[in-house]
Amino acid sequence: MKTNDPSDGDGDPRILAAARDYLAALEAGRKPDRKTYEQRHPELAAAISECLAGVELAHAAGEAMRPHETLLPEAPPTEPLGDFRIIREVGRGGMGIVYEAVQLSLGRRVALKVLPFAAGLDAKQLARFRTESHAAAQLHHSNIVPVYAVGCERGTHFYAMQLIEGKSLADLIGELRGDSEVWSPHAHVNTTMGLPGQSTEGLPARPQATNPTRTQRDKASYRTAATIGRQIAAALDYAHDAGVVHRDIKPANLLLDGKGNVWVTDFGLAQVSSEQGLTRTGDVFGTLRYMSPEQASGRRVDVDHRTDVYSLGASLYELLTLQPMFPTDDRRKLLSQILNDEAAPLRSIDRGIPNELETIVLKATAKLPQDRYATAGELAADLHRFLNHVPIRARRPTWIDRARKWMRRHPSAVGATVLALALGALGFAASTVIVLREQQQTESARLSEKQRAAEAEQRFQLARRSVDEIIRIADEELTDNPATKTLRTRLLEAALSYYEEFIELRKDDPTAAAELEVTQARVRSILSDLALMQGAYRHGLIGQPGVQEDLGLSEAQRAAATDLQSRISEASTGRHVGDPKQRRFVEEVREHEAELVKLLTPAQDARLRQIGLQLRGPIAFRETEVIAALKLSSEQRDRIRDLFNPRGGPGPGRDSGGFGGPKRDGARPDERREPLFSEISNRMVERILETLTADQRRLWADLTGPPYRGPRLPPLFRSFGDGPPPKPPKD
Repeated sequence: MKTNDPSDGDGDPRILAAARDYLAALEAGRKPDRKTYEQRHPELAAAISECLAGVELAHAAGEAMRPHETLLPEAPPTEPLGDFRIIREVGRGGMGIVYEAVQLSLGRRVALKVLPFAAGLDAKQLARFRTESHAAAQLHHSNIVPVYAVGCERGTHFYAMQLIEGKSLADLIGELRGDSEVWSPHAHVNTTMGLPGQSTEGLPARPQATNPTRTQRDKASYRTAATIGRQIAAALDYAHDAGVVHRDIKPANLLLDGKGNVWVTDFGLAQVSSEQGLTRTGDVFGTLRYMSPEQASGRRVDVDHRTDVYSLGASLYELLTLQPMFPTDDRRKLLSQILNDEAAPLRSIDRGIPNELETIVLKATAKLPQDRYATAGELAADLHRFLNHVPIRARRPTWIDRARKWMRRHPSAVGATVLALALGALGFAASTVIVLREQQQTESARLSEKQRAAEAEQRFQLARRSVDEIIRIADEELTDNPATKTLRTRLLEAALSYYEEFIELRKDDPTAAAELEVTQARVRSILSDLALMQGAYRHGLIGQPGVQEDLGLSEAQRAAATDLQSRISEASTGRHVGDPKQRRFVEEVREHEAELVKLLTPAQDARLRQIGLQLRGPIAFRETEVIAALKLSSEQRDRIRDLFNPRGGPGPGRDSGGFGGPKRDGARPDERREPLFSEISNRMVERILETLTADQRRLWADLTGPPYRGPRLPPLFRSFGDGPPPKPPKD
């Protein structure tokens, strides 16, 4: 069988887009220039030209269809035709007339298909008739009408086949629909598009369903429809394996006998792998209402065995819903809908249709061949699973599938980068959905999934133990080391972030989530205490006369501030935040903070924070709040850290070039330390500011405010909880 060659550009969305635009121009009454469309994509010019030729021919066929009455005689022959005596006419089609006849030599009744004499003069019509008879004759399947004999008498070509006593699927659909006069879309859209068709004027209108969302049919009728579809799909799979593609599967070509068997007939438009020259590019053959999009577009290179899968799906759609996939009587609109629109879901028409059966039909009628069942055998297998109450293989299109189809129809609106990002973002979600679905498969799959779940739980517990160890180290081993306060804060903040993710992962397990929230609350409490102590350094500044002067405190405020500073100094000496015996100290700091807020106006409180940051000097740039406010990058934080402890040299406060700077020999410690510290601090701040961007420097200026002009104070290199605050200088 013929399959699509990707090198030919099959299925390229640019070709489909050009076909849609060209069809729209034709329907608008214009005469578009093919070269304009070919020049849009020069590398696909040949494929686009081929496709547009088919669209133009299909459009012209829809405009000019008229009955070709010269090919169809009005009365059956009166004399025997070879070994066959004709009794009555059974039906007519685009490739000839079918009669009920008797084979004289064997005395059996047969169906005799006759190619009229006038048609036999057309070499192409004759070749197609021979192809039909030979294709049907080489197929021996319980659901394909067998051919008994092929012959020619008096210039009239014919072949005999088994006479099926019953009715067509089209007649059955009309009866189920309850038509007073059996309506069939074949009356006006049923003509083979290779021949002129009939006008829709004067024909009965298609009946409308009285209540399209309810059903009075029992479940057995849907299982019967599935059984019919399975038989047809099995017959088509056999024909495809033999190299024959039917290309005109529709209810009128599917016969039901009295025993409930279905027979595939009328191979007049069949494509045989050994005789592919009969159909040229641009020829559109088949019944429009049941054509696949690639067949309706007229591009022969796109048509393979999957076109029969689509046509069978369209026939099952009509059998289940009792209305066509696209219930319109206008050929132009119908062709446009086949190429561009999605059919309404079956259950939106009849709620009684089983979900699985709807899913099977929707997959069989997908617009793109690669989205359908790969073979008719796979379709038959899924229908067999449905009938035996076994999970089907087909899956309903997800919103990802719908998005993918939309992107194929609108390639210019979607960039490759957006697609890659979208797929990456949805990768984890898609894999999770796949895992959850696999858990519902067979017992072996569930056991395997259980093992994967156990491994995931082990990884989760390992991650949690690791984070708990980080919390323990930060809360116990780093508590009494003031130099690690910033590190301790960052570790606890990271642990808190991990616990938030843990709780999200365990949100469906109330017990586990509650246990995680207890630890989360503990970490929040520690961070709250650290944040309180980190900002408490300003408590020690309120008693400084220069600070009071800068804040513009009243006499009453100064007296209250001095008293508060004295009490704070007594409470803070020698205590640390993490000391269990000193928990009362944290409460005292909280009380002092409340008193300070009451003592100062909002403007004075904000200014006190600015002075505190100025006096903290370069140490402020290592505080979490400042890092967050300035949005320091990891590279900037590394450079600041290097300034505090230059690589290859001693640490801060040591004798050679570190943060403390060199000693001044001959001077008393109290004479050389404070001025030198202030000088080094200011120089360090300047060097740090050089690492910041202009916006970050503006943010730092907003955080620190105007320079503090009061008496010189030693930089506050430690948080308030790390030791006693500075005392006011003596007069």
